[in-house]
Amino acid sequence: MREGVPNRRTILEGVATGIGLSLVGAGSVTGVTGLERRYPASEEITIEPGSTVLFEAEPPTDVEPNDVEWDGGGDVDSAPLPGDYVYATGRPATFRTFESTGTYDVTCTYQGGTGTSAVEWTVVVESGGVSPPTIDLDTEPGADERVGVDETIEITASATATDGSLEHIIWIEGQNMTVPDVSSLVGREDSTTLTTSAGWISAGYPTGARAVSERGLMSEPEYDDGPAVRPPLTIDIIETNDPVDAGETLEVVAEVENTGDVMMAGDPTQQLEFIVGEDPVVVDTETVSVDWNETERVTLEYETYPVEQDDEFPVRVEGADDTAERSVLVSGGDHGETSRRGVTVAIRETNDPVDAGETLAVTAELENTGSEETTRSLEFAVGHDPEVVETRSVTVGGSATETVTLTFETAVVERTQSFPVRIETDDASAERPVRVVGTADSQ
Repeated sequence: MREGVPNRRTILEGVATGIGLSLVGAGSVTGVTGLERRYPASEEITIEPGSTVLFEAEPPTDVEPNDVEWDGGGDVDSAPLPGDYVYATGRPATFRTFESTGTYDVTCTYQGGTGTSAVEWTVVVESGGVSPPTIDLDTEPGADERVGVDETIEITASATATDGSLEHIIWIEGQNMTVPDVSSLVGREDSTTLTTSAGWISAGYPTGARAVSERGLMSEPEYDDGPAVRPPLTIDIIETNDPVDAGETLEVVAEVENTGDVMMAGDPTQQLEFIVGEDPVVVDTETVSVDWNETERVTLEYETYPVEQDDEFPVRVEGADDTAERSVLVSGGDHGETSRRGVTVAIRETNDPVDAGETLAVTAELENTGSEETTRSLEFAVGHDPEVVETRSVTVGGSATETVTLTFETAVVERTQSFPVRIETDDASAERPVRVVGTADSQ
């Protein structure tokens, strides 16, 4: 972001500090250091009918941007909300649209304990006046694609000024008409990209933008719906029929839960793959559609080979957002049935999302599928490049379950992050995505 247009975090740390801000176009002052014109910088501007103008003032350092009063002609425009643009920049501002020809005055006034400060603009609306800039939006991934909640979305705004130079892009969050960012532009033609998480897009709302020229004229708002965002489905393997005799059908029962937000508007349909073996092979698929806060159970099958020796191998149920895995046993033909079993792992609960710097807690359930007590070493790993942050030895009685909670002190980060957490034993593992809210997003 350019100098003089601080981001939201800067505003929270000190509204309108005036550091690095150019002061242009003096207004009338009585008793206090005065307001200054910022956009338009000149006292008078001539524009085409139907144009919208950004009026923005530079306040004295001791004046809060919302303490000023705006008066005069034109209709107040609300895309985005002027108050949120003020919040994003730290300066008094309003948007006014002038539909009819004529001459109008717009005034910004501050009354303090030591006097009054005001700036005034004259707007002449006539055919042949300055026209607003134009803007186009392009989103990647696009409208014909489907993404997960943790994927990054890039919206590129390309603008052209009809007279003079461009100044900046005002981004619009389409759900609440607020301003997530203000991006600088240079020259007559320029482009800039906003990188964001699914956010309001997952709720079915578009991203918008308006270009602003150096004269303060605003383009019409342009909107792009972006990609479809699928609600996240978590997967747990809750039951198998192993051990099975070689050549018989292995059955795995998976429980699928929609853990998305109630506001998510995307299609909750996903295809699950049933994958077996050390050299993974897809042996079955199932399509599920799980509404918000609901669960669904599916059974997947695999016709085992008629092997002679006992064979223990991993099986995995995999969706677009989550995977569950455990070991199963096929009894070889020369033994008949065996009671040798393993320990399964399922992540039952997390306390995410957590604020950056807070403790993330993950609760796992271990099930001993054999008849004798067994002890397993448990590893808790986090991140896309997994790092083991806790290990624990857990003893589980025969045909019993044991619940454990493992914790991780998250780092203090500015941006919101999503990453997988994984709990693993020698027999099985369970994985789930979690979210840590950055300090810049938790205000």
